[in-house]
Amino acid sequence: MIRIVLCDDEHKVQEEVSEYIKKYVETKPNLKLEIICFDSVKGLRGALDAGNSFDIFILDIYIGQEMGNHFARELRKRGIESPIIFLTTSLEHAPESFEMGTLRYLLKPIDHKKLYEAMDVAILQVEKMLEQFIRIKTENGVESIDARKIMHSECHGHYQYITLENGKQFRVRKTVSELFNALAQQGGFIRVGSAYIINLRKIKNVSTSEVHLYNDINISIPRGKHVEIKKAFWDFQYEG
Repeated sequence: MIRIVLCDDEHKVQEEVSEYIKKYVETKPNLKLEIICFDSVKGLRGALDAGNSFDIFILDIYIGQEMGNHFARELRKRGIESPIIFLTTSLEHAPESFEMGTLRYLLKPIDHKKLYEAMDVAILQVEKMLEQFIRIKTENGVESIDARKIMHSECHGHYQYITLENGKQFRVRKTVSELFNALAQQGGFIRVGSAYIINLRKIKNVSTSEVHLYNDINISIPRGKHVEIKKAFWDFQYEG
């Protein structure tokens, strides 16, 4: 099931776009989509804070008193890499929007053919992103974990404790090297010292002594390693 969130403060637009997407699904018999609508950034932000996740974001540029492109920047800072499609009456903010990897920028009134083209590309991206799930045997059984949502892991004895962006934690009986080898296949992970593996997507900044993550966790950097870690962080940001 692919979850699409539509955030627009005009209910008429919500109804129109939702109807277009329903007709789009009718042409794809094997595709299962769910559409969730919000009329404010505040409501959508609250849903994300509550642990909800969405695969595709369709955002109006002007959502009440807030700007959709500013919220898109917030999504990227949260580490959410889902495709973003903007709906707007003006091209004024297009350059800034594309800096955040925006998939499409569609002018109102919406041309359903262009929306369908955007949906085709978005779904391909989502399917590719789903390939980044890894299966790990935990104490509660085999779990499918989205590698992009891992904040970090920490070693305690014979176990690795994996922490996700929503605070959920898994205990895995593996060595640091075994877990790192599994995560490294997805890209975007770095070892820090002998106990930690950190998701480069979740780093807020790197000082000379600590790595600062977006969940307000600070991890000490071994002496003489901050240049190497900072370089890995900025190289990943540049490549991204």
